[in-house]
Amino acid sequence: MLQTEIQNRLALQNLINAYCYELGVGRYIEVSEQNEACLNFSQRQPLLEVPLLPTSMLLRVPIDKVSQLGNVRFLEEPTVFLNGQSCDYTASTVATLVLQSIAYYQLSSNTQSTTDKSHEVLGRWLQSYEGLGKILTHRLDNIDDIVSAELNFVETEQNLIYGHTMHPTPKGRDGFYAQEWEQYAPETQSKFQLNYWLVQSDYVTGNWVDGEDIYQELLTKLTPYLTDYQQKMLQQHTDYRLLPLHPWQARFLQQQPWYETLFQQQKIYPLGAMGWYLSPTTSVRTLASFDAPWMFKLSLSVAITNSVRINLAKECQRGYYACQIWRSEFGKRLKQQYPTLSVINDPAWLALTIDGEVINETICILRDNPFDPSIQVSNLASLCQDHPTRCTNRIKTLFQAIKANTAQDNTVIASDWFDSYLKVGFEPLVSLYYEHGLGFEAHQQNSLLELKDYYPSRLWVRDNQGFGYIAEYAGSLIDEIPALMDEAECVVPEFFANERFAYYIIANHLFGLITAIARTGWASEEQLLTQLVNRLMALEQRYPHRELFELLLRQDTLPFKGNLLTRMQGLDELTAPVETQSVYVNVPNPLQPIYSRQLNNGVHCA
Repeated sequence: MLQTEIQNRLALQNLINAYCYELGVGRYIEVSEQNEACLNFSQRQPLLEVPLLPTSMLLRVPIDKVSQLGNVRFLEEPTVFLNGQSCDYTASTVATLVLQSIAYYQLSSNTQSTTDKSHEVLGRWLQSYEGLGKILTHRLDNIDDIVSAELNFVETEQNLIYGHTMHPTPKGRDGFYAQEWEQYAPETQSKFQLNYWLVQSDYVTGNWVDGEDIYQELLTKLTPYLTDYQQKMLQQHTDYRLLPLHPWQARFLQQQPWYETLFQQQKIYPLGAMGWYLSPTTSVRTLASFDAPWMFKLSLSVAITNSVRINLAKECQRGYYACQIWRSEFGKRLKQQYPTLSVINDPAWLALTIDGEVINETICILRDNPFDPSIQVSNLASLCQDHPTRCTNRIKTLFQAIKANTAQDNTVIASDWFDSYLKVGFEPLVSLYYEHGLGFEAHQQNSLLELKDYYPSRLWVRDNQGFGYIAEYAGSLIDEIPALMDEAECVVPEFFANERFAYYIIANHLFGLITAIARTGWASEEQLLTQLVNRLMALEQRYPHRELFELLLRQDTLPFKGNLLTRMQGLDELTAPVETQSVYVNVPNPLQPIYSRQLNNGVHCA
């Protein structure tokens, strides 16, 4: 298979899956329903057929399996048909037709904003398309490595080849040019050092949960790596502090007028590259090394997927107070109560400040670094992704390894593995929600699964940006730390938290995992969804009369974050008010009919 064909298929697959699921368009045509012309085209595989409004064109593509969860795997590039004849269109032309169709739908339905950002989204799609090409060029020769049974944290962070499966521009990075893309991309397995500024202490601010002087701690850790010039500068400027920056960001900020002013006033000196060689993780801007004492989450003025990735002061406060909670006696009790769920904390942050105002573009957040190369841990997005050229995934490799060790039946392995996951990760998330009012936007990229003997053993949750406290259940915590409500802005009402739980933990996290397990052929979507429904029914008995279970089990639709529609309306998830930062749509709830059937069959999951 040619690289261009793979690139076209994957880039259009993400866009078209998002289009169909968010707008509820398109239909599946099973093999038994296809006429002779369709059978010849599909090679006796199920077909996805999508109308391209306002034209009379149809888009058709063979898929491996019909799915009620939205994410289907294309077996080849989509083809556009007009009057029954195929059209020889480029991938960019097909993308243009899809985006034109979405814009037409928005304008004609009166259900969405009339804002039309289709040209902007097309530009971002083309950037993402080119980025995917760079990744494939770098990785195709060894692409089977991404489905190996044993992979460590850094390896899996750099293995997310084509990104969020329901996002139109998963590899969009507006701001990186030419060689910068490969130089700073996790998927190209890059490594590089941070840049450091030496800043007069009046112009630096920050905080650290574990001590009083994060600047001295950072300097102590970096001392073995200093060059003679850097040592000399530090000795000559004892009232100055080190400030770490992403090397791209350092160059970008050194072109700003305020930097030139501080430089001329000798308040700031660029020291260049220093310290550990760090690997970019899935977010691009968070860097990690097994040798470093922390991970580094850095502001980066590059538009990655939906937003320019700038750290905000309120996010630093969220991380600081969350770390306080988990380091406290209360946090120690939580760890004992939930031994299979852990939070990766952000205990410190540093930034430049001018006239008392934090310069967000300079914020560096220090994150706990709990892993070593021997620990088998993976973000769920990498674990669940399809192999780009073969109908397999890493979960199937894990199942095969388990079978080699145990000789169990395929269906038993798949069922037991998913059941283990629900016990290890999902149940603690629900319990923390209702017992303590703690909520996490634990989407697949922010959820890390630790494996033991190829089975789930621990779920790690990261990224304080998505940590929240439910007002109705976290009253004692909010009373103890009122800054959670004002400074950190992370207290939300239950109805809002329920919607986010339904999307991040159910629709994104669990449905994505179910899709990946079903793709192995060792269990069906229906079987896995039934396991989830049974677990939800049992949890509802533990926490009765809660609106979340009403939503998940008895409502016809679920809220789903429309990444494509969010892009079409030009929303920025980091800067917009939390209530309006994303477009949410209602999608069919696959749990409801299974729940009704279980009730009719007398299943109560006591």
